[in-house]
Parts: sequence; structure tokens; C-alpha cells
Amino acid sequence: MKIKDWMTPKVVTVTPGTSVKEAFKIMKKNGFRHLPVVVGEKLVGFVTDRDLRRPDIADVFREWNDLYRLSDDLHVEDVMITKVYKVSPDDDLRKTAALVIEKHIGALPVCDGDKMVGIITVFDFLRALVQEK
Repeated sequence: MKIKDWMTPKVVTVTPGTSVKEAFKIMKKNGFRHLPVVVGEKLVGFVTDRDLRRPDIADVFREWNDLYRLSDDLHVEDVMITKVYKVSPDDDLRKTAALVIEKHIGALPVCDGDKMVGIITVFDFLRALVQEK
């Protein structure tokens, strides 16, 4: 089984200049926990729900603005991961699942060279497991 058979090809992305507030809204509206960061079609980073949280006050929750860094002055480029694990559409699904387990990550961008062509998440791996005969 190949990644291309289970990945999501239409990916919602953000740019480095997107505010963390907007990234948070996109994640919540769509039920995502991961957003690739692109310039054009080139992957330049990855931002997760966890990257948007304020670890110093995460145990004291009063309202969303207390739990997340939702300032309009803070941008995705300020919190994104730049050393991103990525996979190819032709990579083996099982080997990629092993990488996800080993690195404790919930999603991987799928790239053809520098061009982002999809995303594969833990849910995609579970879907493949359930649908496999």
C-alpha cells in the first residue's frame, strides 16, 4: 500500500505570515490539529494545535485566549516547526506508519520534491487498517 492511496490530496494550508489567531480559527472550523505552512506550493513548515498553546498557563484555563497565543501580533512563522518530516506519495504506508509511531507525530505532509501534494494523518492510517481486507 502506498501513501498516495490513503492521503488527503486537498490540503488546507497557511502561510508564514498568517496570524496564529487565524490559524487557530482554521483548525477549529475544520476540525484539524495540523496545518502545513507553504509559500506558493513549497512546504516551509508545519504548525500544530500544540504549537499554538501557551505551555506556561495551560494548566490554568479561564478562556480560549488564556490557553492559546491568539495575539494578532504573533504569526505562524513565530511558532511553526521548520524541520518537518515529510513523505512521498509512493512511500510505503506501513513504513510511514512506523515513522509516525517512532517520532510520536500525528500527521505528515506528502511532497513530490518541494511541492506539497497532500497530507496523511493518524486517522488515515486507522482508516487503512479498518478497510484492509
